[in-house]
Amino acid sequence: MTHQSSTTPSSAGLARFDILLRLWAAAAVCSALSHMIQPAWTAAGTTWALSAHWQREIAYFDLFVALIFAWAAHQPELRIKRNVTLLLCGLSLLLGENHLEGWLAAPKVFHVLFALGNALAVLWGALACWSVRAAVSPE
Repeated sequence: MTHQSSTTPSSAGLARFDILLRLWAAAAVCSALSHMIQPAWTAAGTTWALSAHWQREIAYFDLFVALIFAWAAHQPELRIKRNVTLLLCGLSLLLGENHLEGWLAAPKVFHVLFALGNALAVLWGALACWSVRAAVSPE
């Protein structure tokens, strides 16, 4: 039986980051496809007006973020995973707040799903970062 140092994250600790980063990346790709292929349907699930150009801009942003999060999930270094997850938490907090405002205006399906999904991402990311705090703290 090997003893793991208190400053070395477990494989389960690393998996928390990888799973979250991959799930967020997959959701962003699905969102991008929705914005590009079915912009009217996607806009109808929100309280926001349809704009094909704005839908396409959101899709490009989603694809860019998906690429960053997928890349980070494949990196072996814990600090990269943690730092990108902190960025994911900040982004999810902002996006979730925006969808929460939409939800409060009218409980349209995408506002409800993305307010809850982003809140879950913030919680998951914060717990993942908390679980490895000793491994990434300065000595």
